[in-house]
Amino acid sequence: MDTFANHLPVQIRFGDGVIADLARVLATLGARRPFVLVDAGVRNVAPVRAALAALDVDDVAVVIAPPGEPTLAMVDELGAQVVAVKADSVVAIGGGAVLDAAKGARLVAAYGAPVRRFTWPGDPLPIGPITLPLVAIPTTAGTGSEVTGGVVLLDRERRRKVAAPSPHNRATWALVDPELTHALPPAPTLYGGVDALAQCLSPTVTVARTPVGDGLGLEGLRLAATALPAVVTEPTNAAARSAMACASLLGGLAMNVSEAGSEHSLAHPLGSILGLPHGLTVGLVLAESIDHDRQFAAGRFERVADALGEPPDATADGGRAARAVRRILAAIQLPTMRELGIDAADLPALATAAIAGWIPVSPGPWTHADALAAYRRAHALEAR
Repeated sequence: MDTFANHLPVQIRFGDGVIADLARVLATLGARRPFVLVDAGVRNVAPVRAALAALDVDDVAVVIAPPGEPTLAMVDELGAQVVAVKADSVVAIGGGAVLDAAKGARLVAAYGAPVRRFTWPGDPLPIGPITLPLVAIPTTAGTGSEVTGGVVLLDRERRRKVAAPSPHNRATWALVDPELTHALPPAPTLYGGVDALAQCLSPTVTVARTPVGDGLGLEGLRLAATALPAVVTEPTNAAARSAMACASLLGGLAMNVSEAGSEHSLAHPLGSILGLPHGLTVGLVLAESIDHDRQFAAGRFERVADALGEPPDATADGGRAARAVRRILAAIQLPTMRELGIDAADLPALATAAIAGWIPVSPGPWTHADALAAYRRAHALEAR
């Protein structure tokens, strides 16, 4: 076995109803003045209302998160608010965008500097330990942001996604309550689930992979293979919702052990340039990224195919993984590029942007021509 090191210090509570533990967790942290950033769509959901009403604190600032993906300016403003109310803790309740916004605001408040100074691509300042506690409570099953050290933001000026990755950005506590996902509309359920699928898959094939990440990711894939189609076609299936929430959590942990892969590099320009939801962009290119990467890591992709329940064959070239992903995407009827109206003329510029911000852990090299070819393969699909 190769030498490896992993560090995952997030305290996790998982299960239906665990949002009710928020008051106890804040008391354990000695937090008396929490800053609560909450998604507008869940602010008045009964478990969220009850959890906030039960807080035994001196003061609480409840702020509704601005809609859309977090931007640099949004995070700087939220960080200023954390400082202004003299918060001694941050609580984030929402999807990945809300959790990333809260992580970014906490970083700004801790360092007193604009979040841009910590983002990549660029020349980021190093991020050290942050003493301000963060409690992350996801209400979607997708990003795994409740346990990751990534802060992914939209840089509107440069029309690109930027990130401030550091293990010090991880939450202190993650309360993962599958019941909070039961009322999710179809689109966030679909897109978040695809993102979780990819974040379980890619950490097991990148050059940064470790056995710890493999265990997390492959178990997440096993859960997602059946749970994702079920939550899309049977939204009230509580068992599937729970399994999907767990798959999302495992994907976030796996991605922290390893890293997101080629599909995220291809997906980011579709979001930053064309304005598409993140999980959707990942799904548009996931199978096509596998078709390129499997030539460099066929054995790893064969394990992915096994975890996804794809029948064995004699090829052993990793192609089964792409087939399994295509089967799942067809089952949930993920839209194609053509159905979304993406113009083939935009593909070269997307490839340029993808290569410029490439996450450098793919199983093998990618060129502009490779990225363009992957986009073109995806664009050739009329429907799934």
